[in-house]
Amino acid sequence: MGESASLRTVPSDRVNQILHDLRVAPDATLDPDTLRRVAEFTSADRLLWGQYIKLGDQIRIDATFQDLKRQRNFALKAEAASEKDLPTALQRLAESVEKSLALPPETIKELQAKSLKPSSQSVQALRYYNEGMPLVRQGKNIEAQKSFQAATQEDANFALAYARLGQADANLGYGNEAEQATRKALDLSEKLPTQEKYLIAAIHAQTSNDTRKAIESYESLAKVLPDDSDVQSALAALYNTAGSFDKARDYYSRLLARDPKYVEALYGIAFVEINVGNSQAALEYLNRALPITIELGNEQQQSRILYELGLAYNQGNKPEEALRNCQQALALQRRLGEKHDIAQTLDAMAQVQDSLGQSAEALKSFQEALRLRREIGDKIGLGYTLLNFSNFYEARARNDEALDMLKESLQIQREVGDQDTEALCLNNIGINYTDKAQYDDALTYFDQGLRLREKLNNPSGIADSNYAIADTLVKFGQYDQALPHYLRALELWRKLNDKRRAAFTSYGLGNLFEQQGRLGAALSAKQEALSTIRDVQDKIGMAEMLGGYGSALNLLGRGEEAQKSLEEALALSREVKNQNLVAQNLNFQGDSFFYRGDYKSARAGYERALRAASQTTDRRLTLISKFNLAKIAVKEGRSREAIGTLRTLAEQADGLGLKYLSVECSTYMGEALVNGKDYSQARQELNRALARSEKLGLQILQAKSHYLLGTASRLMGNATEASRDYADAYRILDEAKKEAKSDTLLKRTDLGSIYKESEKWRQNLPG
Repeated sequence: MGESASLRTVPSDRVNQILHDLRVAPDATLDPDTLRRVAEFTSADRLLWGQYIKLGDQIRIDATFQDLKRQRNFALKAEAASEKDLPTALQRLAESVEKSLALPPETIKELQAKSLKPSSQSVQALRYYNEGMPLVRQGKNIEAQKSFQAATQEDANFALAYARLGQADANLGYGNEAEQATRKALDLSEKLPTQEKYLIAAIHAQTSNDTRKAIESYESLAKVLPDDSDVQSALAALYNTAGSFDKARDYYSRLLARDPKYVEALYGIAFVEINVGNSQAALEYLNRALPITIELGNEQQQSRILYELGLAYNQGNKPEEALRNCQQALALQRRLGEKHDIAQTLDAMAQVQDSLGQSAEALKSFQEALRLRREIGDKIGLGYTLLNFSNFYEARARNDEALDMLKESLQIQREVGDQDTEALCLNNIGINYTDKAQYDDALTYFDQGLRLREKLNNPSGIADSNYAIADTLVKFGQYDQALPHYLRALELWRKLNDKRRAAFTSYGLGNLFEQQGRLGAALSAKQEALSTIRDVQDKIGMAEMLGGYGSALNLLGRGEEAQKSLEEALALSREVKNQNLVAQNLNFQGDSFFYRGDYKSARAGYERALRAASQTTDRRLTLISKFNLAKIAVKEGRSREAIGTLRTLAEQADGLGLKYLSVECSTYMGEALVNGKDYSQARQELNRALARSEKLGLQILQAKSHYLLGTASRLMGNATEASRDYADAYRILDEAKKEAKSDTLLKRTDLGSIYKESEKWRQNLPG
């Protein structure tokens, strides 16, 4: 059928991807709800679907064309006498669709058819200018600054020299001076040749943090100067800043194809790989660059390579190597007196020291970096350090201090016009409000960040915002609203080939499906996430996802099979020294025993988990660990002591917005009350739990509540209500078993007994 400005068809691979992410089997019948979701997630307003039937050689195609806007359906048919006639049949089907589209004839017809010379008269000024250019490329910005200043002194109207001076100032962190120099260049550029005007405009936009305008100016210049290395290098750096990593990589690759020893290109492409989570590739580029800088005796470049090696090693979960490289970079920078670079390296060092548990050293590094940024008037750098320093406080649940820093950074980003970092600040403010369980505030900031990133057309940022929104909505229990945000993030990460973030998003989808009771879909999503995270060799991600995969197996009654993954997850958590993951994986190990009815071993696991969680600032983990011990108390016959604990935990979970955990607490409280023969109070608690489970779509908790309500009603002598609740419990678990495509689900001691007893009592109760 083709495409035009009036009609865009969604690629079939995108449709297949959506069906895969929704865990819709290839041979499944597409019901109206699934079709609606496919349309929603692909932004389509018209759908075409159908099937073919082969009778001998004859082939018949039955299709339905649905116009969602006008709420009209068209039944379409095409027949072919044999396979060789299929093209003709399909053409007829296409013509039928075109008629159903009611497009103008002209649209249907369309569907069917379908070198830079700096301007100065001063030879000396040009000499100084030409001396400065290689210094900028080599990162020797102090020397470059002197050369460009000399050029402007020789020729006070040398516009391009002012622009390059501003560029050197910006690289040194002198934002105000950079703005003044590039503004002067703009004022002087009015009568210059077109390409020179483009370059000055591009440099001014770049130093003013107007990434989009800088890209537009450099792209215009690239049409005139397609092979200019400086233009390509600038575009590569800008696309990296904008989150367009493939374009950045493409430009750097062109530069390296011409000059494999181009240090700035090696440094730049390594930064791209760090941004996409490919630390190994980054290390390869940086280790190619470092010997060149040593051979050339360029300590400025050497220090920057060492700094970036620190970033790459840290991302590759080698914090000791990261710290060593940062310390070497810092020693060089202190000797050179590069305050901007010293502050930048201290900022990175602080983050590594924090990950190594060196909190006092990290705090000292952050504070010195902050002081240096303020001292040299480096607004841009100050904004970054405030942002990173806020993460230090956020990790310690000191959210108010983190928010103060983020809001100061946000103001700076708005002043300097750095909208990409402004969006990041908005996102991080949202995360801190999420930690404080102020979810409405969190979503407000996430939404602001998403709209800004969409305006900037920053695909990486858009994906990040969608993921943050989805993660928050899951805590709210708003699963249907969270799903499209997860799928949008997943689509973008795949387009960007960011496997690491795609893995975390697929893992988030798995958690969503898990809470809904779609345990087969949850296992599939987590299995995919684990496979991807193994490929990128992210140890922290593996520690989390191995545990999550083991947990998914636990929930399907495959606890023995889960043990290997859970043991590997716990060992990795300890290796990377992540106490949060240690606690989480100890809870998962406890679950493995719990669902097999080994409550003694489960209790031991949960006690270890609580001790580990108590050493973190993660209130959610601590609550889950306490809840797990409370549910053991219920199962071991200590219901009376568990009731008060569960009530307190439910209130605390509600306070943190953890709705799933709150409903779980309420359900087990109901079980404890039934065990204590307080049937009237049990029914009140279980009816509340059931209402919330139904509203949130928590299938497994609905089944448990129905079963316990049935038991309470039966023991109170109300056979009619008991039969109805038992029947509902049986039906829900039967559907869950079918969705999981496995009978192992009912090997769980908690669900197996519910299923068996519900089947028995729904049939045998009198009346």
